[in-house]
Amino acid sequence: MMMKFLPVKKWKQGGYHKEEVIIGLIFCLALFPVLRNISAENDLDIFYLASQELYFGTNPYNGPHMFGMWFYYSPLFASVLAPLTLFPVQVLKALWMLLGFTMLNRIYILLRHFLGIGYSSRETWFLITLAFISYHAVFMNLLYGQLTILILWCCMEGVYRMNQNQSVAGGLSFAIGINIKILPIFFLWFYVLKKNVKALMMIIAGVTVLLLLPYLYLSTDFHSQIMRDWLGLLNPLNKEHVNTVGEGGFTDFASLLTRYLTRTVIRGESDYAIAALTNKQIFLIQWTFRALITLLSAWVVLYLIPKKFSGEKAVLAGAAFFMACIPVAFPHQRDYSVMLCLPAVSLMLHSFMVEGYRPPKSLQIFSIVTFTLMGLTLFFPILPWNIRHFIMESRIPGWGMLLFIPNLIWWWKCTSNRNIS
Repeated sequence: MMMKFLPVKKWKQGGYHKEEVIIGLIFCLALFPVLRNISAENDLDIFYLASQELYFGTNPYNGPHMFGMWFYYSPLFASVLAPLTLFPVQVLKALWMLLGFTMLNRIYILLRHFLGIGYSSRETWFLITLAFISYHAVFMNLLYGQLTILILWCCMEGVYRMNQNQSVAGGLSFAIGINIKILPIFFLWFYVLKKNVKALMMIIAGVTVLLLLPYLYLSTDFHSQIMRDWLGLLNPLNKEHVNTVGEGGFTDFASLLTRYLTRTVIRGESDYAIAALTNKQIFLIQWTFRALITLLSAWVVLYLIPKKFSGEKAVLAGAAFFMACIPVAFPHQRDYSVMLCLPAVSLMLHSFMVEGYRPPKSLQIFSIVTFTLMGLTLFFPILPWNIRHFIMESRIPGWGMLLFIPNLIWWWKCTSNRNIS
């Protein structure tokens, strides 16, 4: 699966354009504050410990590893990381950071393709602005050793490959994301709506192959056991996936319900409860919300987007809406999941800065407020600790991502007399 990355050439030879240099410098700034992760603890330590257990032939799903956190990722992911446990964890962290920047590079190339971006002055400023508002999402993912950059790449690469009729490569791209962190499974519904049977078959085939692959090097009984344990942890009916208790920063709808509609005590946080719903009531509200998101995504893909977009932008818009739904629809999503909203944000920003679209003033204000709550126009880590603590314990990023869904639809609906091609 060949992928195009930025060429390493001298600027005078046309290898890099000025906005690419500036964007690169912006993201390189993320290296300085997060280099401390080479010695500090984050989720990569959990990955490392679980992979180490697998390497020594023990079950990585038997219990929590550190911070009381369980390993929720696939046996294949653990086995890929297992050889790195022969080295200090700092090696894994350095390689993970390098992988993150490599994937950002590829995401940048894919956005240029879908948006048809050239090198005009407007397009240059658009890309620089997009890099600035993406900085917090990139920073948080690198800081906590997260997978969201990789998941964003899997989704965008998969959509691109499917649209290029490279269904095997597209199916594998989605399968990698589904195998590691399940989130791109939402795109099965996307291709059901598109009536693309070939894409569905390739994704399912890719997932099946990756699930069975560890049987080649792990004993049959051992892999079957850890597969059962892993899938058991992912069961959406589990109590921890219904009443989602965790520290500040959670953004999904389920965590908002827990925070505001139950009497659940969360360590180190104030009481924001306005109701005391039971787990059963919370469960019903969650799944009603997810059903509504599923129906809404169908309306957006089948009716709204065809009226507003054509060509490659229509493909990006459909995928972008699905990605924007993930941080609110799936449980246990945190503020770094805002990374998945960036393709949709890029479409909004592109229409404003490059195409000259001017939405109503009320919509412009609503968008600025939403972006601020999401952490796109305000870099939360520079704020005093007490303000940051309030932002996290009150789930402000979650409210921002929830508001982003109607914000995006409103933005697109206001373009009813324009066909953005």
